[in-house]
Amino acid sequence: MSNLASFRLQNGDWIDLASYPSLKVARHLGQVALSVARRLNILDRELRVTSTKTDVIIPLSRMPSEEDLVAIKSALKHYQILNYPFRKREPRMRSLIEILNGRLPPHLMACLPRAYDVIGDVVILELPKSLLAYGQTVGDAVKQLNPRCRTVLAKAGPVADTFRARDFLTLSGEQTTITEHSERGCLFRLDPRKVYFSPRLSYERQRLASKVMRGEIIVDMFAGAGPISIVIARSGNAERIYAFDINPEAVLFMLQNIKLNSLRGKMTAILADVTGITANMLFHSADRVIMNLPERSLMFIPESCSFLKPEGGVIHLYTFASEGVSRENLSVLIRERVESAGRRLVAIEAVRTVKAVAPRQWQLAYDIRVA
Repeated sequence: MSNLASFRLQNGDWIDLASYPSLKVARHLGQVALSVARRLNILDRELRVTSTKTDVIIPLSRMPSEEDLVAIKSALKHYQILNYPFRKREPRMRSLIEILNGRLPPHLMACLPRAYDVIGDVVILELPKSLLAYGQTVGDAVKQLNPRCRTVLAKAGPVADTFRARDFLTLSGEQTTITEHSERGCLFRLDPRKVYFSPRLSYERQRLASKVMRGEIIVDMFAGAGPISIVIARSGNAERIYAFDINPEAVLFMLQNIKLNSLRGKMTAILADVTGITANMLFHSADRVIMNLPERSLMFIPESCSFLKPEGGVIHLYTFASEGVSRENLSVLIRERVESAGRRLVAIEAVRTVKAVAPRQWQLAYDIRVA
């Protein structure tokens, strides 16, 4: 139930607002009062909580009952129940379709992306060619959905070349795309224009970290800005991690990330072509090797075997598979490549689908034990 009340704005104007029942408490009791109102199911979620220098005023959906007042009094020694003029909450848009309804031609609404990647304060999406003419409109809508977003990018090509970089179009926001991405207590500083990074691999990073036993030596052959190695290093089990990449920009970011995550002495970033150094550096020294280069990892299985200790270890290999290519065929190919390095494949301990990367194409993760 509400009454009309006059409310003075900062500019001196007066407006009429509906007055509703409210719970008024000192600021330091605001969170407690909110919890009580939620528990009693009397919080009015359509109105904005209001605060002053000294108090918090919480909108209620009804006047508290006698039973409610007993519960409020037990949690809050000092409070007031009064009518107060509240502003309505602005209805929050929950999807691009809601925001862009009426702003795009109807036949293009079905082309809007249903999902996108958020890397720090940068959003990356797939934009169909039919929507390129409306790129800024879509980008502005994405920013509206993501208040922390500074820049919206659209993929303009595949992950390509030796450095695994990708071209992007800026749809909205700043041209500078260096950002810091937070993931379960780890910080990754990177520029998606210069180095490959996928927030969708968060589970994989945690999964690999959970596999590492205390005292292991890890070689990350294609580390990029170092996200897998950093998550493993933060878990605390690895004795030392050697993270390689051929991309100078990636290694620069990796060095920054080692510092950001306080991992000096636990992880070493190395700028090198990892396929050309196994004969001298870290030869037969690793307990575990990570091969996150799905487009070419099968080619470099012999090199990964060269890193493993004489008694063997585990290789975590990522590869792509298309419809019509069975896991059994891939397993046979992996065994052949291991044997070509003079090693023995003890077992393929796990095969899992990481994600779909295109229609009828998937990224797979193989955990391979080698002797």
